[in-house]
Amino acid sequence: MGKHCGGSREVGSRIQLDGAWSFQAQLDALRACNREEDWTFKENSVKEVTDRGRTEATARLQKALGESQLMPRQKRKAIELENDEDRKITEAMKAAEADVRKHVRALLAPLKDLEQVPRSADSDAAALAIFRQLRRLQVTVECLKSTRIAAELNKPRWRGANAAPEVRNAVTSLIKGWRSMYRAETGKSDVLDATRARKVRLQAVDLEEKIFAQYQRLKDYRRVMELVTEELMQCRDVSDRLLEGSLSGYDLVAKNAGRLRIAARAVDVVDVEEPELAQPVI
Repeated sequence: MGKHCGGSREVGSRIQLDGAWSFQAQLDALRACNREEDWTFKENSVKEVTDRGRTEATARLQKALGESQLMPRQKRKAIELENDEDRKITEAMKAAEADVRKHVRALLAPLKDLEQVPRSADSDAAALAIFRQLRRLQVTVECLKSTRIAAELNKPRWRGANAAPEVRNAVTSLIKGWRSMYRAETGKSDVLDATRARKVRLQAVDLEEKIFAQYQRLKDYRRVMELVTEELMQCRDVSDRLLEGSLSGYDLVAKNAGRLRIAARAVDVVDVEEPELAQPVI
């Protein structure tokens, strides 16, 4: 509490009020003196990004990229054929697919016959010859589904403990290649392979560096990082293009930085700190 001293009252240790002030002036001075500081603005717009914050942002970007890569690819809408040449190309592709299925079924029949005979050097050699022919074919996901060749190769006769090592290795190699092709075409996978995981990690570091190069203040840095993360999670195509190199990290960051500036102008945000009220001097 202040204490009386003649015709004036001392408030705290910074200002003094006396009868020379009008009532409104004294009230305004008291309000300015007792007002609590609002540090929210300073924390958001003046505070700089810390090393720990950058590490956490990189981890968040890496997580978004990784989860995006596990999303199924969106099927592209069929483009209407405009001329006879386009139709001929499409028909040729369909014919090639049908031809591959025909060859796979032709190889599947003798393979099933070999499954019924006792294992011998001759039967193993015949099976290996079939596997070599299968490897040369451009097998697709639709071909695997229609012929069920993978189900046949997964049988114990070809992959079991009693199979010849060279037969088992050949089948394992075929199945592994088809599995990679299937995941690439459908986008169905529970985990990233080592190569993609490494690319995702490096791309996350690159994105964070490009964001930090433009924004060192916490408020804008955080917002641009959130916008980039949201875009990565909306569509796998963005992360695919980043990892393939057809979309640069700089362009992605610049695009979302532009979105931030447009949003700021739309709400007429003036990002300046209000000056403190001058203290009256008596």
